[in-house]
Amino acid sequence: MAIYMDAAWNMKMAWEDFSSRLGSWATGFAWNLLAAALILLCGWWLARLAGKLTKKAMAKGPMDPLAASFTGSVVKGLVLLVAGVSAVAQLQVDITSLIAALGAAGLTASFALQGSLSNFVSGMQIIFTRPFKMGDYLSFEGHEGTVKRIEVLYTILATFDNKEVVVPNSKMTSSIVVNFTSNGTRRLDLSYGISYQADLALAKSLLEELAGRDSRVLPDPAPVIAVGQWQESAVTLVMKVWCKQEEYWNLFYSMQEKVKEAFDKAGVEIPFPQMDVHIRPEK
Repeated sequence: MAIYMDAAWNMKMAWEDFSSRLGSWATGFAWNLLAAALILLCGWWLARLAGKLTKKAMAKGPMDPLAASFTGSVVKGLVLLVAGVSAVAQLQVDITSLIAALGAAGLTASFALQGSLSNFVSGMQIIFTRPFKMGDYLSFEGHEGTVKRIEVLYTILATFDNKEVVVPNSKMTSSIVVNFTSNGTRRLDLSYGISYQADLALAKSLLEELAGRDSRVLPDPAPVIAVGQWQESAVTLVMKVWCKQEEYWNLFYSMQEKVKEAFDKAGVEIPFPQMDVHIRPEK
């Protein structure tokens, strides 16, 4: 009987010791988990602050704003990396074992990170070769927008209707990119259809007058106004004028309205699509 009592007592003591150890471990892990979360939260805040301060400090100097944006993004990423490693260390995870596990899956990880590494290298290439700068208006692969900033892995474009286009940096270096801003000026190509019965010389003189009166139209190169096409129901007049890049859309919409008003006032007919149907009489 005494033997059974001793065994029960030992089991009770062992269970109490296990429970105590489990409770201590759970409490310690909970505190470590809370500390790791706080480290990540503070690291995220510090990363954003460090990135902003880096951009502001570099923007005050002679460095290109695009390079300042990229450098600030790199600093932000480094601070986040340090915070992440510190959080893992706070959880008392065996870093050596973690690195060994990652090494065992190195081939898979290399494929997963190949795109990110390519985007990072492409970002560095953009910074050093400078094919475009902050504020340039670009077009590529059906997308258009103004360069807003460049991050570690991608470039941000702002469209004309204030949408953001996120483009991987590798796309910017491997695709054909059209820069509308680099030369400071841009050609505006306009076309207007007039009736075959309209006075061609009058219509051309009206376009020349409108181009000459608008201060946004640059005198050099001189505007080009000529017959562009003969269509089914209209003669197309083309007007090619040069302007400053920032005035492109303002001039475009202004000319559309002014040409319509001038043609209406002068009696220059603007045709519309129509179809003539001839019915043959029955025999």
